[in-house]
Amino acid sequence: MDETTDGRPAPVGGAGDSASKPLFDWAPVVAALTYAFQPIVQLRSGRCHGYEALLRGFDRTPFADATALLDAADAAGVVVLGAVESALHAKAVTSYRALAGWTEAKLFLNLDARLVGKPDSPWLPRDGGGRRQGGIVLEISERRSTPPGVAVEGAIEQYRLGGLGIAIDDFGVGYAGLRLLYEARPDYVKLDEYFIRNIDSDARKRALVAAVIGHAHALGIQIVAEGVETASEFYVCRDLGCDFAQGFLISRPRLDIGALPTSYAIIEDLNAKDRRQPSEAHRRLSEVIERLPPLRVTARKTDLLDYFKGDGSASIAPIVDEHDRPLGLIRERDLKRFVYSRFGGELLRNRGLGDRLDDLVIKMPVCDISTPLDRVIEAFSADSADDGIVIVEGGAYAGVLSSSALLRLVHERNLAMATDQNPLTRLPGNAAIVRHIEEALTDGARSHALAYLDFDNFKPFNDNFGFRQGDRAILMFSERLKAWAATAPGECFVGHIGGDDFFLGVSGGDEAEVLARLVELVAQFRSDAESLYDAATREAGSFMAKDRYGAMRSYPLLSVSGVVVAIAPGPHSLTPDAINATIADNKTHAKSAADKLCVIRLSGMR
Repeated sequence: MDETTDGRPAPVGGAGDSASKPLFDWAPVVAALTYAFQPIVQLRSGRCHGYEALLRGFDRTPFADATALLDAADAAGVVVLGAVESALHAKAVTSYRALAGWTEAKLFLNLDARLVGKPDSPWLPRDGGGRRQGGIVLEISERRSTPPGVAVEGAIEQYRLGGLGIAIDDFGVGYAGLRLLYEARPDYVKLDEYFIRNIDSDARKRALVAAVIGHAHALGIQIVAEGVETASEFYVCRDLGCDFAQGFLISRPRLDIGALPTSYAIIEDLNAKDRRQPSEAHRRLSEVIERLPPLRVTARKTDLLDYFKGDGSASIAPIVDEHDRPLGLIRERDLKRFVYSRFGGELLRNRGLGDRLDDLVIKMPVCDISTPLDRVIEAFSADSADDGIVIVEGGAYAGVLSSSALLRLVHERNLAMATDQNPLTRLPGNAAIVRHIEEALTDGARSHALAYLDFDNFKPFNDNFGFRQGDRAILMFSERLKAWAATAPGECFVGHIGGDDFFLGVSGGDEAEVLARLVELVAQFRSDAESLYDAATREAGSFMAKDRYGAMRSYPLLSVSGVVVAIAPGPHSLTPDAINATIADNKTHAKSAADKLCVIRLSGMR
């Protein structure tokens, strides 16, 4: 590696220290430190996308960790900070490139945000030259603020001119937040482990992560979930649309790597154990995308001209890297300024002006082929989506979804929803409920709670107070269910079987918490339902109505009861019919229970 042209000075000393202080020799500190490498892996294939370089060996230095080291260097002056960071990066690159297979994966290097926009920053050529550094991604952490007055967008562009990728690290817990996301226009956003920890049982974290993923994909940014430690966290991150994962579940940072694996079996095994079939949206997306042949970014510009030649040829060219990972697209209309100008054709063919396609590529939204349709639609809302969305599968380019194809998918989905939706509550109906139960039964990696809920003594209530009050009660409970689902301790689904019969499914949550929250739900509706009666009836706590035989009798105020089938993680041979039979056999027990719930636990092979 050419340290001079890359702007990474080799000597590290105390040149930036104040003259009133003794000089600190940084070279022994850098020499004492080593690098461990932790993989960043594609969630749906297990393919290794890159490795993050992490400093180790601080016990051999005066510093407790990297933060303390860089803070001390910054206190000595920005020149010293830049020199220390440059020397550390050079060491990381040297260590990485000594490993077998390093060309197959990117190297992610942490860059102190205080150096962004500073002339002493690593990777900025000092003479305006320097060769391109493919395969390296700079991680700018949100835990440090960029220097005041620095135009971040322009500063980041200088790194891009050198062929470097950009990632925002620790996203969501630092200084800049959405502003840095907007100004840096990164290639990757690394979600801080705070938002990933226990995401399978925290609805608020899932909602926030889903929103960030949708926004990032709309801007053509890929998402890395940091700190993934459990199978449940893995499945939730994958299903929400995260592109990559990093964490102890996959691998701890390793010092003893002789060769870099190209894939990780743990991810392949987790995906193989997930017996859920691809969704209908996945299948339809596979059918409607245009599988335009991509061009490698290393192709010549004359190859690009040939790509657009001929009648009926595509108006866009998807551009991928050497591993078929999408970089963006080139539009035929953007070449008109060359084609129709006097010397445009010669300029495109002039290899002395650069023969790669990088400077012509524009970013566009990227979605995995399994991304839920709602998030695909959200990605299309971006300004850069006019020409379509790049669809990837297993991290590799699969095709392009055009706006006309998306409109067809949206129309089909709306028709399907209208067909299978309760007209009163607008909740999914029986077909969607059956699909949910089938999917839950094939998902052996997580626990599931499948609950059937219905009103107690609804017929006499409806007969006595009228169908309008009956509809009010049904709507009241449906709204309570929706609110409950929004903060459920797990991934939640709510459906309306019909009449006063409802379905609730929770996947991945802690069973004790789910059941406690269901008890609260039942009690809350009992309290809500009192508003349906006049003061005298509320005071009496009952009302008179005819039973099925026509005789008058007293009935308690409206309440709801439910049967909860709790399924533990692991293999089983349960079927939807078995679940329905279990529910039917235990309705009476639920209605007579003090808390109005009957819990049946099923696990193992049956």
